[in-house]
Amino acid sequence: ATTTTSTTTAYNPLAVQRLEDLQKSPTELIQESKMNASDFIFDFGNATTGISNGTGGHTVQATAANFPGLINHGIAMTIGYLGPCGINLPHTHPRATEINFSVDGDFMVGFFQENSGMFVMNTIHKGMAAVFPQGAIHFEQNLNCAPATFVAAFNSQDPGVLTIGNAFFGGLPATVVGPSLGGLNISSVDDIKAQLPHNPAVGIEECRQRCGL
Repeated sequence: ATTTTSTTTAYNPLAVQRLEDLQKSPTELIQESKMNASDFIFDFGNATTGISNGTGGHTVQATAANFPGLINHGIAMTIGYLGPCGINLPHTHPRATEINFSVDGDFMVGFFQENSGMFVMNTIHKGMAAVFPQGAIHFEQNLNCAPATFVAAFNSQDPGVLTIGNAFFGGLPATVVGPSLGGLNISSVDDIKAQLPHNPAVGIEECRQRCGL
């Protein structure tokens, strides 16, 4: 007798093939016909994807890669949950402008857009928002000794993120990084790379001293 074992593949709403099929839909209604009601909601508080954890808190990003309802709609969102003195390290979004809203904290925010540009820095409080131009290096620093939350919205379903320190030391060859820092040798570059924190990190010295961290 021959025994046949059948296997079924678990349904994955975030399978690359499914997301690509939704992206290629010729009309909104055709795209919608391929989707489930649950594709149009995203639970930031219980997310299992799009998460960045560090010593200073965590962020949760919803993009077209993990939230099908955003596909073909040109928007995305990140929620930042920063601990006391936590900082969302300097980074860029190569494909989006960001508007950042303080839900419940005081944040030092700043950006630098391009060579010869002006460094722009402000402090925003609960209920205020800041804008960071597309591609600008920017950051958000929680100034309080208690956790704080921000909401960042983007005008792209795939804004991308590049954390400056990690990308510079981890993405480029040490032989290139060294000369750009005045001729550091490879071992020095590797030593710095090994000490870089995960994002978000614990931030500026003044805040850490004030909060006893």
